[in-house]
Amino acid sequence: MKIIVAGGTGFIGQHVCQILIENQHDVIVLSRNPAQAQAHSNQKISFVDWNALTHEEDQNIEGAEAFINLAGAPIADARWTPAQKQTLINSRVITTRRLVEAIARLTVKPKTLINASGIGFYGAADNVSMNESSGQGQGFLAELCQQWEHEADQATHLGVRVILLRLGMVLGSDGGALSKMVTPFKMFAGGPIAPGTQKVSWIHIDDLARLIIWLLETQTVLGPVNAVSPHSVTMQEFCKTLGKALDRPSWLPVPGFMLNILLGELSDMLTTGQQVEPRKITHEGFTFTYPTLDPALNSLFKKHS
Repeated sequence: MKIIVAGGTGFIGQHVCQILIENQHDVIVLSRNPAQAQAHSNQKISFVDWNALTHEEDQNIEGAEAFINLAGAPIADARWTPAQKQTLINSRVITTRRLVEAIARLTVKPKTLINASGIGFYGAADNVSMNESSGQGQGFLAELCQQWEHEADQATHLGVRVILLRLGMVLGSDGGALSKMVTPFKMFAGGPIAPGTQKVSWIHIDDLARLIIWLLETQTVLGPVNAVSPHSVTMQEFCKTLGKALDRPSWLPVPGFMLNILLGELSDMLTTGQQVEPRKITHEGFTFTYPTLDPALNSLFKKHS
């Protein structure tokens, strides 16, 4: 299957592209600098200039059976100033709009668009279990996800099956939020972010990559899909398990007010939680290699020790 990937050079994208290659798919990654990306990547992956889309030069993406859109500036890399918020919006909403416009120009439309989103769609709610039928929550992330998904949904008018992949915290040893949490633990200064009772909904990077393959093959699934394990945990449990996997204590709580001083509105994402169920995919028969946290973290760190 010929598959176009936007955001294929990022933390999640690299893992997804690798498993696509292993499953004998023809992978083409959209890149602002294709020559540089090619030099640092698997030679079985092809790269095309992202500007080809904006200039309506779509010959390189003709014949694709699926598009996977993982593009977007990192959510937690900088304080949410008005300028940073606009960067987060543009890198998701505008990028997705241009992808759908490119699909509209194709002679033969792809069968599937898998478009990243986030469980931030649901807003903060620790005491309520949420699934794909739950409504939109409040706050910047909820609004961002709604706009992002709206742009992707436009591809349904072109006859494309659209999957809105609502990601939880993606666990990998080489990127994402987890790699940033590991540093203080290795310095014996790790601990939960207060209050510690907030729920963390997560997924192992290997399960996420497998899920995307499964979604490409499972034609009955469409619309919102929660990409999280079936077992969310509290922040306190998460950090205790992480400390155990790293052979480090989890004893130094990070006060919420300190995060607020350092990060502003961004701190709300860390001090509040979400209990999210992967109801749609479990109902359709997807099985997790890492449904619980302890073996998931051990697989990432114990084998490197």
